[in-house]
Amino acid sequence: MSRPRRVQAEAAEALAAVAPLATRWIERLLAVHEPPLTVSQYFTLRAIAREQVSGSELARRAGVSGPAVSQLLAGLDDLGLVERRPGPDRRRQELELSAEGRLAFRSAEALLRDRLAGLLGDLPPPEADALSRLLPRVEALLSGAPPPRRPPPPPPPPHRRP
Repeated sequence: MSRPRRVQAEAAEALAAVAPLATRWIERLLAVHEPPLTVSQYFTLRAIAREQVSGSELARRAGVSGPAVSQLLAGLDDLGLVERRPGPDRRRQELELSAEGRLAFRSAEALLRDRLAGLLGDLPPPEADALSRLLPRVEALLSGAPPPRRPPPPPPPPHRRP
């Protein structure tokens, strides 16, 4: 394996190792936030806050079905965090954070930033700076391509006669 490929493979292994740990921290911190949020709800609020995004785009980024995103958006709408309006065509909705949604998102973002920054406090400043410059690039790469499709469920085991 060439040096660049080996470095990329090592980076991929490190990402695969750290992603579940970071997700667990984020999940636990958001659970004690007011209002409590799931990771999916937080990332949905984040996407809507940052850019004009449709439900189908959210589904593509998250690698979930349209009905799953509809359910997620309905829950955020019920909490008063998201406003949905008909878009230019019947199949699209325009999504926007409500005033309460903007407050909840900013509060959750500050909670995550403060608590996760505390974890990174032992990193030397040049490494923390490199991390803060590289992770948005990794995010762009990951959000720019849909994840692989889930495999179909395995077939049921054959029925055995007693």
